[in-house]
Amino acid sequence: MKEHPLSQYRQEIDGLDLRILELLNQRMRLVQEVGRIKAQLGMDTFDPGREEAVCKRLVDLNPGPLSSASVRAIYREILAASRTLQQPLKVAFLGPEWTYSHLAAISVFGHTARYEPQATLLDVFDALCKGLVHMALVPIENSLEGGIGQTMDLLYERPVRVVGECYLEVAHCLCSAAVDLKAVRKIYAHPHAVGQCRRWLSENLRGVEIFECASTARAAQSAAADPTAAAICNTKAAENHHLHILAERIEDHPGNTTRFIVLGLKENTPTGDDKTSLLFAVADKPGALYKVLESFTQYGLNMTRIESRPNRVHPWQYLFFADIAGHERDETVRIALHEASERTTFLKVLGSYPRANPMTPIRFDVERSRFGG
Repeated sequence: MKEHPLSQYRQEIDGLDLRILELLNQRMRLVQEVGRIKAQLGMDTFDPGREEAVCKRLVDLNPGPLSSASVRAIYREILAASRTLQQPLKVAFLGPEWTYSHLAAISVFGHTARYEPQATLLDVFDALCKGLVHMALVPIENSLEGGIGQTMDLLYERPVRVVGECYLEVAHCLCSAAVDLKAVRKIYAHPHAVGQCRRWLSENLRGVEIFECASTARAAQSAAADPTAAAICNTKAAENHHLHILAERIEDHPGNTTRFIVLGLKENTPTGDDKTSLLFAVADKPGALYKVLESFTQYGLNMTRIESRPNRVHPWQYLFFADIAGHERDETVRIALHEASERTTFLKVLGSYPRANPMTPIRFDVERSRFGG
């Protein structure tokens, strides 16, 4: 009897799986040797520049049909497993689990890292500074609402380094233990989520009482305990609290994106496609800010972000947070920073790190493989 083609394909796939497993273990044995050398040299396990270089090289060489996003998702987990062999990586984030911060952390560090949810942003920073975790991840700005003030304050106050970034699309769903929208009598949601879904709520659930929660994950947890309630949350939070998705992507502005930064304690090596974050203050006199900006423009350095923030230590004085293209070790950046420091009353380089593209944010409802969906 002739073998069915499906069986033949499956046998070939089984054989390839064994070869992949053999090659993965061969790779991990080399990783263990790299880990021993890193330990001897006092180097961090997590090297965002090296990991980005690995992913970029493979994406550039990928012939398909595997998509670039899938290549990155697969290798994030391979790199995460590699780190675990060298040293289990502990990462602090603004909890609880299955917030957007948690999903962003998974997109950077993979599933095998040990995640330590923290109650406040201050706790996230302190966990890193006290050596309770190896890395931390915090939100820094949103495409609709601007900078996260407390994060910027803590970057000024705490001796941390920005070592990476990622952009995560914020996609809200209305989720409930009920199976019908008509059964919903109350809504649990974070205040920002309510603001971002105001039009949909007005058109579909006008008059329904809204209860504010500290996070979208907490909203999902509250809705799970009340069959007459719904939560505005992400699909992963809904899945983990066994909620039905009554409506998807209810945000008023599609493409709403949050930028997250990865925090560490050591400096990154250049990758050739980096960004440098800094904060500075200037004297209260005409042209002071212009002269600082001139330090960068005369060397052709693109400033991709600048935002002012009241200085909590010195009332009625302001700090400027800025991002420029390039690495602080690059010759032109180094010279520009030196000139800028002479034109400011205070300048702190927060860190240089591989640049992520805000126009291609992570979409966890699409990249299910990255989040175990």
